[in-house]
Amino acid sequence: MKAQVSGAQIRNIRTRYRLVLPISLVATGLAFLRAVAGLVVCASLYGVGRPCSPIPRPYLQGLTSYQGGVMSHETISQIPATIRAFAIDRFGEPGTLRILPMPEIGADEILVRVHAAGVNPLDWKIRDGFKAISDVRFPFILGQDAAGVVVRIGPNVTRFGVGSAVYGAFWLAGAFAEYVRVPTMRAAVAQKPATLDFAQAAVLPTPALAAMKALRAVTITTGDTLLIVGATGGVGSYAVQMAARCGARVIATARPDAEAYVRKLWAVEVIDYTQRDPVAAVKAAHPQGIDALIDVISDRTVLPHMAEMLRAGGRLATTTHSVDEATLAARGICATNVDVFGTTGGLDDVARFIDAGGVTVPLEHTFPLEATADALAAMQAGHMRGKLVLTVA
Repeated sequence: MKAQVSGAQIRNIRTRYRLVLPISLVATGLAFLRAVAGLVVCASLYGVGRPCSPIPRPYLQGLTSYQGGVMSHETISQIPATIRAFAIDRFGEPGTLRILPMPEIGADEILVRVHAAGVNPLDWKIRDGFKAISDVRFPFILGQDAAGVVVRIGPNVTRFGVGSAVYGAFWLAGAFAEYVRVPTMRAAVAQKPATLDFAQAAVLPTPALAAMKALRAVTITTGDTLLIVGATGGVGSYAVQMAARCGARVIATARPDAEAYVRKLWAVEVIDYTQRDPVAAVKAAHPQGIDALIDVISDRTVLPHMAEMLRAGGRLATTTHSVDEATLAARGICATNVDVFGTTGGLDDVARFIDAGGVTVPLEHTFPLEATADALAAMQAGHMRGKLVLTVA
């Protein structure tokens, strides 16, 4: 006997179908967009148009062509004759804010009105003479990373125009100032990410370049398990996010009060290094060893021990310049000392990664230019969660 379906039941079924189908389509569309976003940001890490691959794309050595970036700005034809800048007269002194002449630009240089400057460990190390630098003229203006607007260009400059919003690692050009002269052929400079303000863009260049170069060195691919030692700092916080968006399972070391912070950055496991040896903790959870390690903290006495958590054929990258690559190679580990100082490319890739939604920029604290000495002291004290920034304009 066939079941009889009334007209009211048929109308009810049709109504439910009209409701369920759009909801399911929306859910499917959102899942698709999330997947596409992951591919886009991962392609930015290894090269536009390429998915994650075990073969790293060669690190950029030259700037890519500048496109767009012109923005409305206050009148820039009336440039003052002097600037405020934070400078030192010799290595090892604290530094002071002072009035200095407006820098003159050369044929391949641009003059940038600084809106914000990022503070890095490299800055206090240069101030204290720990980073060997030759041919320095005093007074020497500190600062590497900044974001601002181009107000003058040299006759040979074609990648940028007056009014262009830019960010970069300007390598000894003196970013802790109201204006900075940027040698475009010897600095990492690019169009500012469209989704960031100047303060956020200013804290990106050096740590984001280091994070990207470290991830390329360890050739992260989907499904890899990666430990990041120093995950709460500038380099580490970007590396956690970039690796996670490329499909890696990220383990982070952090103090207990920072666990929620690194999990927000997409770390799936957190090791309290104040209570447990990270190597023992990793081995207990991953007896076969993990695929990769990025360490921005350990020195040459600790790194060989940290490498014990890696499986045969594992990869290690460090920004502390303290790994013996040959010794670890004999143990079947590919190790790399990562250094981005003097790098002239890569920020276009970083901007694409940012604008695709791959990375958030955590700001720890904002200081005015007048408090640069305090910002350097805070950076030197360590235990940062995110970045420190100087507001200038």
